[in-house]
Amino acid sequence: LYFYREIVDKSYKYLNEKGFIFFEIGYDQGEDVKNILESKGFCDVKVIKDLAGLDRVVTGRKIW
Repeated sequence: LYFYREIVDKSYKYLNEKGFIFFEIGYDQGEDVKNILESKGFCDVKVIKDLAGLDRVVTGRKIW
């Protein structure tokens, strides 16, 4: 999860206001990556499942 934290920490510098961030994740990382985004102030954080029903993408929106 180290790299997700690093990317999220630096993302505010690069994202436009109300910009989105998307991560492809391992099947067992959905809740952890969702918590990272929420703890850094992202809103509308969602975990999206793949066709097999496994967590595959986490997305969030910058709020300022």
